[in-house]
Amino acid sequence: MAKTSLASFIMMILIVGMTMIVVQGEEKDTNTNSNRQKKTDSVYERYDAIDLVIEKLWSKGNPSETYGYQQLPFCDVKASTATSLGEELTGSGDSVISKYDIGFQVDVPPETELCAKSLKKEDLERLRQAIKDDYLMLMYYDGIPMIVHIGYYDSLENKYYLYNSYKFSLTYNGNHVITALATPSSKVDVTSNDVTQIKFKYSAEWKPTTKQYVTRVNYFINMNFNSEELEIQWFSVINSLIFILVLTSFLTFIIIRMLRKDYDAMDLEQDSQEKEETGWKQLHADVFRFPANINLLSAILGNGAQLLSLIFCLLFLGALGAYYQDYGYKAVTTSLVIVYTFTTGINGYVSGSYYKKFGGESWIKNTVTTLLVFTLPIAVTWSILNTIAVSYGSTAALPFKTVAIIVVLYVAVSFPLLLLGAITGKNFTKGFEAPCRTKKVPREIPPVVWWKGENILTLVAGFLPFISIYIELHYLYLSMWGHYGHVPFPIVLMVVIILIAVTSCITISLIYLTLSQENHHWWWRSVKFGGASSIFIFAYSMYYLVDSGMSGILQISIFIGYTFILCLAVFLMMATVGFLSSLTFVKNIYRSIKCD
Repeated sequence: MAKTSLASFIMMILIVGMTMIVVQGEEKDTNTNSNRQKKTDSVYERYDAIDLVIEKLWSKGNPSETYGYQQLPFCDVKASTATSLGEELTGSGDSVISKYDIGFQVDVPPETELCAKSLKKEDLERLRQAIKDDYLMLMYYDGIPMIVHIGYYDSLENKYYLYNSYKFSLTYNGNHVITALATPSSKVDVTSNDVTQIKFKYSAEWKPTTKQYVTRVNYFINMNFNSEELEIQWFSVINSLIFILVLTSFLTFIIIRMLRKDYDAMDLEQDSQEKEETGWKQLHADVFRFPANINLLSAILGNGAQLLSLIFCLLFLGALGAYYQDYGYKAVTTSLVIVYTFTTGINGYVSGSYYKKFGGESWIKNTVTTLLVFTLPIAVTWSILNTIAVSYGSTAALPFKTVAIIVVLYVAVSFPLLLLGAITGKNFTKGFEAPCRTKKVPREIPPVVWWKGENILTLVAGFLPFISIYIELHYLYLSMWGHYGHVPFPIVLMVVIILIAVTSCITISLIYLTLSQENHHWWWRSVKFGGASSIFIFAYSMYYLVDSGMSGILQISIFIGYTFILCLAVFLMMATVGFLSSLTFVKNIYRSIKCD
C-alpha cells in the first residue's frame, strides 16, 4: 500500500511538472505570438513590430456565444493565427492578425487610415444587429487583453453608431510593454442603408512608466476585480472559515459527548451483565453489510477521486501563479484536458479497489461503468452543444482537428491508464476489514417521522455547505459567465477546502443520526448527503441565468450544459468526500465496542 501511495505521489508530481511546461508554452503562444513576431521573449527595441491580434466578438449579455472577427464587415486582416488547444476549447480558434501597425514606442498620429470598407445593405443590417446586441471585441497587444465596444445604439433617437476609430494608449518601461488600452475616438452613423463606405482609422500614443514588467500580472487581475471586490471575497472566505470552525467544534462536541454517553452506558450494561443494546450499537451485525449496486458506488468513488485530484492540481498551479497571465482561461482549459487525461489511473485504481473490497466479481462491467459515469454525460452534452454552435456559426463549436486530438488522447492515454489502475486496484488491494461480523439476515429498520426522513436530511446536508460558499460562488460565476477573464485561484482553493470540510462534517453528523435511528443503510445515504450541495448549486445557477439577462438558444444551452457538467462533477467529488468520511467514522466507532 505504501508503494502504491508513493507511486501515486510521484505520478502527480510528474503531471504537475508536465502541465506547468505546457501552460508556459500556452501562455507564450498567446502572449507573444512567437511564430509571428520579430521578438519572442517580450523584449523589444524601438520600432520593433508587434502584432495586434483580434481574437473574437461576442454579445455583452451572452459571453459564450462567440464569433470570429471576419464574420462582420470590418477591415481585412494580415493572416489567421496558429491557434492552440486552449484557444480552440475557449472559442478563440478564429483569431487573426490585424492590419494595425503599432511598433514598439512608435506613436501613430490621429486619423491614420486603416482601411476603407465598402458595405452592402446586408452588411449594414449585420452591423446594426451586432450594435443592438452590444457586441464587444477582444484584442491582444503583446499578450495584453483589450476589450472594446464595436458601437452603440441610441434608443432615444433610434440610431446606430459604429466606432470606426480607436485610440491605443500604451506604456512601456525599458524594453517591455507594460499596459495597453483601447478607447473609441470617432463614430459613424450606420442607421441608414445609404452608407456605402466606411473609413476605419486609429492612433497610438506611447508613454513611459515606472511600473515594472514583473508587476504586469497585476494588470490582468485588476481588469477583473477591483480591490474592494477582492476584499469582499477574502472577507467572505474568512467568515466561512469561522463558520467551519464553529460548526465543526459544535458538531464534534455533540457527537463526542453522545458517543461517550453511549460508551459509558455500554460499560454499565457489561458490568450488570445485561445484553440489551440501544441505538447505533444494535447495528454492529448489520452496519457493514455491503450496499446494493456496488458497481455504481465504486465507479462514483473512482470518478470522484479523479476529479478531486484534478481540481487540486489545477488550483495548486493557479495559486502558484501559473495562470495569472491567462486571460480567458486558455491555459487553464489546456491544463484541465492534460491533467484529466493522466489522472484516469487514479479513477481506475480507486474504483477497482473498492469494487474488490465490496466483493465484486464483474470486473469488465465495473471498468465500463467507471469509464462512462462522467465521460458519457460530458460526451452527450458536448455533442448537443456543439451541434447548436455549428448551426449558429459560432466559434464556440470545436473544429474536427480539436475533437480528434481529444479523442486520441482519451483512447491512447486515458483508457489504458484507467485499465492499468483498475488492474492494480484489483490485484493489490486487500478485502474489506470490518470491525464486526455481519449476520446473514438483515435487521428490520424501524420507521421514523417524516422530518427525520432521508429526503429532508439530504436537503439539510446540501444546504449548509452551499451557504458556506454562496458569496464566493457568486464571484466565481461572474468570472465564468461575466466578462472577467481571470479567477483569483487562492480564493477558489480556499472555497474548495471549505466545501470539503463542511461536507465531511455535516455528512458524518447525519450518518450518526441515521445509525442512531437504528438504520443500517448508511452507505448510499453518505453518497447522497455528500453530493447534495450540487442540488443547491444547480438551483442557484438557474437563478443566476435568469438574473444575468442571458438570452438566445445557444447561450442558454451552453450555460445549462456547462452547469450540468459542473454540478455532476461537484456531486461526484463531494459524494466521495462524504462516503470516505462516513466510512472512517463508522469503522472507528464500531471498532471501540465489543462485537459478538
